[in-house]
Amino acid sequence: TPDAPNLIADRQSESACIYGSRKIDMILTKSISRFARNTVDCLNYIRMLKGMNIPVYFEKESINTMDTRGEVLLTIMASLAQQESESLSKNTKMGIHYRFQQGKVMVNARNFLGYDKDEDGHLIINPEQAEIVKRIFREYLEGKSCKKIAQGLERDGILTSRGKAKWHDTSIRKILENEKYMGDALLQKTYTIDFLNKKRGKNNGILPQYYIEDDHEPIIPKEIFLMVQEEMARRSEQNACFGRRKSFSANHPFSKIVFCAECGEEFRRIHWNNRGKKSIVWRCLTRLEHKDECHARTLNEGILIEAFLDALNEIVGNSDTYLERLKVNLEAAINAANPESAAALAARMAELQQELIDRTERRENYDDITDDILRLRELQAQADMDGTAKSEHKKRIRELLKFIERQKSKVLVFDGSLVKKLLEKVTVYDDYLEFRFKSGMTVNVEK
Repeated sequence: TPDAPNLIADRQSESACIYGSRKIDMILTKSISRFARNTVDCLNYIRMLKGMNIPVYFEKESINTMDTRGEVLLTIMASLAQQESESLSKNTKMGIHYRFQQGKVMVNARNFLGYDKDEDGHLIINPEQAEIVKRIFREYLEGKSCKKIAQGLERDGILTSRGKAKWHDTSIRKILENEKYMGDALLQKTYTIDFLNKKRGKNNGILPQYYIEDDHEPIIPKEIFLMVQEEMARRSEQNACFGRRKSFSANHPFSKIVFCAECGEEFRRIHWNNRGKKSIVWRCLTRLEHKDECHARTLNEGILIEAFLDALNEIVGNSDTYLERLKVNLEAAINAANPESAAALAARMAELQQELIDRTERRENYDDITDDILRLRELQAQADMDGTAKSEHKKRIRELLKFIERQKSKVLVFDGSLVKKLLEKVTVYDDYLEFRFKSGMTVNVEK
């Protein structure tokens, strides 16, 4: 059988025992190409078996390794089989590349959370799994880390796409980065490095990639998907601050949004034991690691929470003023949209894509069309990001408007969800705290 050489190579001593008890007299193989991937492996396995006095017979080539001329013929035929395998691999790659150029998406949906395939091979939504995907995206935007999301899924007994109970934060991140959840498809993300051992690697520009828009029904709206990418970039940028790598923590609603006015570094939540008195405080990371480089004061967590409540009550107490300001901001955000420009870009993109298909069918050169499509796609991406940012800004203004209109009295109890929903950043100055809300409004509270 084709697996016999690998079995013998991995278990030489066991094979010797098998031969000693005469359990194997001969190995019959369909062809040399089914026996080993290359000439070197083929000869090594044959010589190993000959040392055990076990012949191998290749049916297609009519070669018996115990013949005097067997190894000479085997060397020649194995080399030809390797060349044939390499040629077949190249032809397969060319076929795949051609399908990519035609915009044909090939996805293995067997372990693809949220999607199945219909009879024609098209991606269709799996409703039950789609809810899991939506939950992952929603919880990430609510401030949870990939690790916290994974722990929550395990706690609720939700299985992975492979039916496993264990979730990994890397798997969560791959889901959040997968463009297929917004209906698009990036083709040729990986490629085969070596056809002999089938080793694959990430395509970092070695081969061309193809991006197909609106290929299938999305689970996540594009604006939500782009918001997640922006949030991931924001967390990554903060983690790389000052050359240090720091994991994102979502254990507290104020995590990653409290910053020092003096050095710009974030404040870290720590348990402090000051002369036997235990408390929870927030301290500038620069001062924690290099005491003389920053003079920011230590901020007691109780004071931070109280200041946040004061900021909310400042808005609620002067609701008429703040409501008027928010409504003006909302009107300005709405008027800033320019749908005509986006429509013109989309129309031009459709023309170029059709021209690309026509030239491909006529076997004409299409390099200039490809360059134009790439440039236009960059413009569309920029327009989409701008539109998404404007849409997100309008959404946050409406959220604060809704909160003010519903809040009829002072906020007396701290609610961490309000921090994640409304607050963008807290800047710690010597004598006051600056609360910047996601709507763009700023409120200062003295310490």
